[in-house]
Amino acid sequence: MRTCTKLITAFLSAVVLTVSGFAGTTRAQADTLALGVRYNADPYGAAYSTEVENQAQNNYCWAYMADAVLESHLIKTGAVSQADFSESDMISQLSGGSYGFSNLSAGGNYHQAVGYWTRGVQYGPRLEAEGRQTDYYVSETAELGRYDITNDRSKQNYIQNIKNLLVRYGSVGVSVYFNQTGREYMTNNGAYYYPQDQSPGVNHGVTIVGWDDTFSAKSFSNLMTKPGQPEKDGAFLVKNSWGKDDVSSIGRNTGYYWISYENYFQDAFTVTNVVERSKLYDYIYETDYRGLYDYMPGTSYSRLYQLGSRVQQLSGFATYVKAGAYYRFYVNGQELTQFSGTMAQSGYRTFQLLQPMTFAGTALELRVEVSGDDTAVPVAAGEVTAGVPDTGNVCLKVFTRLPTSSSSPAGSVTPGGTTNPGSTVSQVLLYPQECTLRRGANQKFTAQVLGSGQPPQQVNWQVSGSSSLNTRVVDGVLYIGPDETSGQIYLYANASADNSKSAAAKVTIADNSTTTPGGSTQTPGTSTEPSSPQPDPGEDRAPKVGTINKGIYTCQPDLTASYTKCIAKTHFSVTVPATVKVKGKTYEVTSLDSGCMQKNKKIVSVSIGKYVTAIGDDAFRGCSRLKKVKIKSIAVESIGEDAFSGLPSDAVIYVPRSCLSDYRTMIRDSGNKKVPVRAYN
Repeated sequence: MRTCTKLITAFLSAVVLTVSGFAGTTRAQADTLALGVRYNADPYGAAYSTEVENQAQNNYCWAYMADAVLESHLIKTGAVSQADFSESDMISQLSGGSYGFSNLSAGGNYHQAVGYWTRGVQYGPRLEAEGRQTDYYVSETAELGRYDITNDRSKQNYIQNIKNLLVRYGSVGVSVYFNQTGREYMTNNGAYYYPQDQSPGVNHGVTIVGWDDTFSAKSFSNLMTKPGQPEKDGAFLVKNSWGKDDVSSIGRNTGYYWISYENYFQDAFTVTNVVERSKLYDYIYETDYRGLYDYMPGTSYSRLYQLGSRVQQLSGFATYVKAGAYYRFYVNGQELTQFSGTMAQSGYRTFQLLQPMTFAGTALELRVEVSGDDTAVPVAAGEVTAGVPDTGNVCLKVFTRLPTSSSSPAGSVTPGGTTNPGSTVSQVLLYPQECTLRRGANQKFTAQVLGSGQPPQQVNWQVSGSSSLNTRVVDGVLYIGPDETSGQIYLYANASADNSKSAAAKVTIADNSTTTPGGSTQTPGTSTEPSSPQPDPGEDRAPKVGTINKGIYTCQPDLTASYTKCIAKTHFSVTVPATVKVKGKTYEVTSLDSGCMQKNKKIVSVSIGKYVTAIGDDAFRGCSRLKKVKIKSIAVESIGEDAFSGLPSDAVIYVPRSCLSDYRTMIRDSGNKKVPVRAYN
């Protein structure tokens, strides 16, 4: 990141461990509205949601659920505006042929869908209308498994984790108990409730697209159970697959349902990254065509691959990982240290080598060693039914490229970072390098990429050692989840141009009674350094959301705010002010969230306030009529990828004269090489 003020040059030595060196991580950032009481709660216009399908009385609800999750992810990340994949192709490939199941409907679930999306032969997905093979490869998923039904906190954390995944990636698939033939007795205008302690388990897959914490418990009415209504308000908005004209759905004609938080549900999952298959590999070596059966006892697993006589380059590998476990990967005995680390999320992961390894007429052994979990061996599903393991066969794939092919890692489907020809990265600086934060607090980190030839300043942020999905990093701001149980975590800033160069910061997690050096109690949401303005002692630590002049602002306990989203339909001129007043408190606007004005076709001019220090990814991307941007702040430290991409040819960005050189470089590094950047006095 660049700044027009004095650059931080001090660099304290630290042990740096790169948690994950894979490229192409989805750049969709966690939406700060995740903490709001309502999100995407309109069944007549749910964002990132595709058409309601009709499974027509078959047993393949999981296929419709899985495709809906993939479709919404591609829309959410901007890869497509609409998508419709063929469930019949998925079912056909998984229910017959050399790599199918003889009785798929008896145990089909999203793991089989992931197996279909990621296999190298007969691979999917295909488009519904044309039957055309796509180039999509689902390289990463996030899976939540099951919660402890005897522990209410476990249930509430599960609900919050679903919300986090939902706003970050588009939608979440989940399994529930839902009786199709008796649903008219269990629903009230699409509001469905079945007491968790009476649920016989799960039998149906649906797609969560939104939620409303205030949805009244009195809206539910189940005539088949006692009680017939939940005790508390709150429900998920879900897209079903029983057709749009389902008379039990909301409005009797939407295909959407409200499902109470007090229902039982399990196996929540989402797609977190999609890459281009043609750029990922020329050859794929695999034996797990049917996907994951389950994790079995063991802390290591391996597979030997015969590459033949043709010279090939190892470009990546894939497996299933478990959250909280520490992984090491070895190729022919050589550890790939750039991938070693604790996994923050369970699911399917694809690891891509920045520097491919060349093999000529030799065998390749890939070995995985796991610590911190003694049931970490991902066993593949067997041949007979989806409910039988293929004993001895693990889920472990290897990808290779031919030397004549491009050896660069595959990027995600969304646009990636830019590089400067001839530039090299020598090191990454990260500040602060050590701090103490309470649960529920946050801290802004600043990274600087050093090297020759003006290397790009983009970095990939990663968190290691966290136990909570609520602990996350967004545009350099680390948020500590209120349910975080780890006493210490690490934050990593990896240079996008050279992922082998990174810096680490150690973060100690303190409880509410912890004091900072000198005996003073640290204020949640702030660093140990003084800042202005200071929050009132004891104030609510939850972010607040306010709407001012058709703009949504997310306000933090340290009295800073981010411009989260422009909701103006007709505004031609938008001003991001220096401060906003929400619920009686004044907040300094210090950042513009990722995608806050993306693809706004109305705005012509934008003025950015004097306290802004960060402009997020895709902030103004695709604003085809935006001709004038005026940045008043002299403290901008970072401009995200494609923040100003897609502006009209006659657009101009005006910046303070004292910052002209630095800001122009940041804008060029962010992906816009042509828009004029001019100074004003």
